[in-house]
Amino acid sequence: MIQELTTPMVGYRFAALITSAAIPNPIDIFFKEISGLKVNRSIEYDGNRATVGSNKQTRTLTLKRGVLRTGSTLELTNFISLPQWHQFAVRNDILITLLNDNNLPTKAWLVTRAFMESWEWDSLDATRNDVLIESISFSYQNLVTVPIPFT
Repeated sequence: MIQELTTPMVGYRFAALITSAAIPNPIDIFFKEISGLKVNRSIEYDGNRATVGSNKQTRTLTLKRGVLRTGSTLELTNFISLPQWHQFAVRNDILITLLNDNNLPTKAWLVTRAFMESWEWDSLDATRNDVLIESISFSYQNLVTVPIPFT
């Protein structure tokens, strides 16, 4: 039991549950890479006195995966709202979980009030034999660690 508590977790088994307009999307959960999980703050100095700055800093969370032949629920949702892309922003909450060997969560982070910033596809190249990767970037300010009880 003690060895399990002191063994570092692996970073290659994970899932991301994205909600759009408070509706969870349990189908679009597997990604190749997730980057941008970060908590930071600004420190302001006034002489010898340091205080935490009042501005919340914006960060970017990027999710990458192979493009699916049939499309995805996330893609369909954004296709429907594409005509209003420049008029409004849909709030997304994103739950990211590290999974153990049995695909049970061992650590989790919740990104709240994220807004999709961009959706990008790798270049098309006839000389490569790779999977086409799409990158979905979200702008966010709030990240909280979600406690996972020991099982």
